[in-house]
Amino acid sequence: MTNDSTLDPAEPAPQATTVTGDIAGRWITRGPDGETDAAPIQAYLGIPFAAPPIGSQRWCSPAPPEAWNGVRDCTRPGPAAIQIRRPPGGPLPPQDYDCDEDCLNLNVYTPSTTGQRPVLFWVHGGSYMNGRGANNNGTFLSRNGDLVVVTVNYRMGLLGFIDLAWLDPDRAGSHNLGIQDQIAALRWVRDNIAQFGGDPKQVTICGESAGAGSVLALLASPAADGLFHQVISQSAPAAFGPPSDSLARKLAEHFGAETIDDLLTRSADEILEAQRQLAGAAIAETQQADPPELPDNTGRFFRPAVDGVTVTRDAAQAAGERGVPILIGTNDDEGSLFSLHLNPNLTIDDLTAMAEVRVGALRAREIVATYQTAYPDFSPHQIAVQWMGDLRFWTCTLDVADAAVTAGTPVHVYRFGWKSQGLGGMFGAMHAMEIPFIWKTLPGWDALFGTTPPADLSDEMHWAWINYIKTGDPSHPGIGDWAPYNLATRPTMRFDTVTEMVTDPGASTHRVWRQP
Repeated sequence: MTNDSTLDPAEPAPQATTVTGDIAGRWITRGPDGETDAAPIQAYLGIPFAAPPIGSQRWCSPAPPEAWNGVRDCTRPGPAAIQIRRPPGGPLPPQDYDCDEDCLNLNVYTPSTTGQRPVLFWVHGGSYMNGRGANNNGTFLSRNGDLVVVTVNYRMGLLGFIDLAWLDPDRAGSHNLGIQDQIAALRWVRDNIAQFGGDPKQVTICGESAGAGSVLALLASPAADGLFHQVISQSAPAAFGPPSDSLARKLAEHFGAETIDDLLTRSADEILEAQRQLAGAAIAETQQADPPELPDNTGRFFRPAVDGVTVTRDAAQAAGERGVPILIGTNDDEGSLFSLHLNPNLTIDDLTAMAEVRVGALRAREIVATYQTAYPDFSPHQIAVQWMGDLRFWTCTLDVADAAVTAGTPVHVYRFGWKSQGLGGMFGAMHAMEIPFIWKTLPGWDALFGTTPPADLSDEMHWAWINYIKTGDPSHPGIGDWAPYNLATRPTMRFDTVTEMVTDPGASTHRVWRQP
């Protein structure tokens, strides 16, 4: 946490009551620019929402948290899930925080524990492999919007998204444990959030990247019915696929395990090292594929699965059936963050071979020609990077939006286009870059931004998200009317140096992929 309390030390710590015990939080009075006279926000950090998933409970569905006596100290974030943390030096901020298997905790930011406010429930991204809820400071959304903000941890990687039912029937459903953890956290919100000044009947679930895929998986989960009321999906890899025990079998083979007990005896560090090796082998296999593997198939080592129990349908089908309002969108240069996994010397023949695997020879030539027309100055490598963003995020985002609006569900669509100048400008409007604009947490992204990011753009996105959470309509005076999405003109709010409504952005390229 970078926003420390500046109240008089004699000021009593804020307290709240949960169904499992009393907790003490902390005051936060700093604002986004470091001012110390902002209205105080109460922060309750590291609250357990489920029992520790350790020992014999590893790879089991989350169990209710145990009660405690006295007042629990909740003034610092709890540990994040076991993960390979991101080192310094890249376009995204480094990750330097405690990790542990005992990670099922959440954070609550609220202006007051009295009253009834809309609730934002945030699921972090990180390819279902890294990140934590506390990376997003809810102070400014909570203070400015008079909202209760909840950020949550969940199991990831080999501990959260592999199918072990073949090895142990009691581990059935383990492919979606990370989603089950999020459902457990939503149940905690239902049962406790009124004690923090929140309204359990007005909950918006929101996430970016793997977090956006997660909230769409929640939309596709009967177990989450009634636990939320709106969805915000930022850059969702919305393709779940069927369950697969391939990773679990590779893990067992890695350790020579023949029973679940053989895996349970392994330490979390050993599991993490196995994940590092298996992921590295998968990336190498992708890079060595001949013909080159289509970019949308890379980086999907872990993801939710349509298992018929936790997740019962794909994202687009769920959007068309649930009737839950959705705000959804992507960034212009989604693929740039993942471009280092692609051969920089790709040729037009390589592009054609990539597309043939997906759509056949005739359509492949049409797709390559369409992108050459849309991006006449792009090299084959740059076109492949654009494909990566379009196929992993934009086309499936539109599939979700189309299905929802066809069923009469309110949908709002956006594109984020402001291009960063840091690191040689190579990342542009990169995957995940909209997050600090929305949350007003721009400090810490200096390497990527390069120059001072536009404060007006942050205001525009910040208040659009607040208004949507509170009213279901993201329009506000700073951006004007944000028209609901429709199939005739596909109206889309474009956030950039000039923010405005546009019609069907990227029409030619998304249509050429999505035609039957």
